[in-house]
Amino acid sequence: MLARLALAVARRLSDERLAGLVDTVFVRTRRAFAAAIAVPRGAQEARLRMLLADNADTEIGRRYDFARLRDLDAYRAAVPICTWDDVAPMVERMIAGERKLLVAEDPFFYATTSGTTGRRKLLPVTARFVEECRVANKLLYQTTLKAMPQLLKGKRLSLRSPKTEPLGRGLEAGSITVALGGGFEDEEGLFDAVPVDVFFVPDFATRYFLALRFSLQERVTVASAVNPSTLVLFARTLAEHGAELAAALEQGSLGVDVPDEALRARLQGRARTDAAAAGRVRASMAAHGKARMKDAFPDLAGLVCWKGGSAPWYLAQLPASYGELATLDYGYCASEGCFGAPVGVEGAASVLVPHGHVIELAPEDELDAVRAGTRPTLLLDQAEVGRRYGVIVTTGAGLYRYDMNDIVEVTGHVGKAPLVVFRHKAGAMASLTGEKVGEAHVVDAMAKAGFHGAGFCAAPTLSPEGARWVIAVDPGEQAHVDLEELARRFEAGLCAANEEYDAKRKSMRLLPAQAVLLPAGAVVAHRAARVAAGAPDAHVKVPHVSPDGQLVLALGLERTAPDVAARLPCRAPAVGAEQRA
Repeated sequence: MLARLALAVARRLSDERLAGLVDTVFVRTRRAFAAAIAVPRGAQEARLRMLLADNADTEIGRRYDFARLRDLDAYRAAVPICTWDDVAPMVERMIAGERKLLVAEDPFFYATTSGTTGRRKLLPVTARFVEECRVANKLLYQTTLKAMPQLLKGKRLSLRSPKTEPLGRGLEAGSITVALGGGFEDEEGLFDAVPVDVFFVPDFATRYFLALRFSLQERVTVASAVNPSTLVLFARTLAEHGAELAAALEQGSLGVDVPDEALRARLQGRARTDAAAAGRVRASMAAHGKARMKDAFPDLAGLVCWKGGSAPWYLAQLPASYGELATLDYGYCASEGCFGAPVGVEGAASVLVPHGHVIELAPEDELDAVRAGTRPTLLLDQAEVGRRYGVIVTTGAGLYRYDMNDIVEVTGHVGKAPLVVFRHKAGAMASLTGEKVGEAHVVDAMAKAGFHGAGFCAAPTLSPEGARWVIAVDPGEQAHVDLEELARRFEAGLCAANEEYDAKRKSMRLLPAQAVLLPAGAVVAHRAARVAAGAPDAHVKVPHVSPDGQLVLALGLERTAPDVAARLPCRAPAVGAEQRA
């Protein structure tokens, strides 16, 4: 009740007054942040000492003698860098009931990853870990409300993943957002336009339809999604089903079938008639052929989503439906932790927060040596602008010097803490002749090529004639794709984005790139299948590079281009070590 009253008062204030109120509410957050970025190593040492003291009497703590480690130098010398394969056996024992293995504190939840880069992980979540994550999350909330105070005057359109699965002994697993409170803690439904029951509708397309149907009857001021592809799917659903959405709003119906009777009844109880919203949708269809988000949601003031890595390709598609809106990055975060927060709406950079998790950096060109222990990691205040680094983290979830397999680029500093942009997973890169093509290169090349289909994925191919890169494209609603012209533009863009690729093409070690079609709807269907299999919707990412070609096979390339499918590394014989790198 108190929160509802406070929000009612806030909604009467001007945007300027609201922005000022944000400064007052987050004063302690700002002070803690200012102190941490002034002396990053001091903040990191304090966090590390707390974790070592908390967990000295655990199996991992005794193995590396946490009790005698006093600082980052001693910690880095004593504890080796690890991967999920190193951690998984102890996590399995924890789930089975053993205590004091990775952490002294009993985990109350296990966060699932989407499994994009490997087998699914179940990451322990403890109260200490949540406390660390909230350091970056509070900065995100402050920046969001400062940049988009209109959020307090309406509701947000978003999708969440509240489903959990039992692990036994009263434990559950699910999206990390469940453990962290789902972002803004909205227990009374003050911020969210989409009823939580929508997220339990099993059908992928129906869920998106209902999210829009309920949001259209609300005053939506912000749309948010971890992945911008979700925002693209909102726009596509509105464009394809505008007439059905308008009819549902006029009739007060759901507009789609929900087989579960109890779920359908609860949703129907939330559905209202809204002739004005239906009119906006129909007017947009009449004016533009298809309904646009900016017409259907006239109070929409901003977007929140990831902007790094492969996101730019999706971001470029948003203005056609949403218009030119301020777009805030979600920050550098993952199931393993919340490591960075945005400081404004410009760009995709996040400041790595020194008083949250412990973070080490490994220069990308020295990553193998760092992993082998022959080169040291760097600390936050040693990061150089323009360089790329692998990320090694230590958290209250029991990850000690854990290799995130992420590559970030430092673009600046806030105080002495680095601003970083996520570029790609270290494994989301392939090389046939030393060209080292990664997601950022492919996304940049396709942006320059002007492709506007439903999705794409690049893969290397091998044949007696030579090696070449193939870009497999899902045409979506496009009636015709000029594959030769697309290949030419993609080739030019890839040469511009990756000088090694350009050099290998000029030296004729690589044949020209080739464009091939995937079955129409393949990318959306693959994403829907991942969600249906239990992956949190917000976490599902379809990579834009398939180093061994398995992903493009899964997307159906064998049906549309069997000759190309036969040349993928996973199908081609005698693929050497360099080619699989």
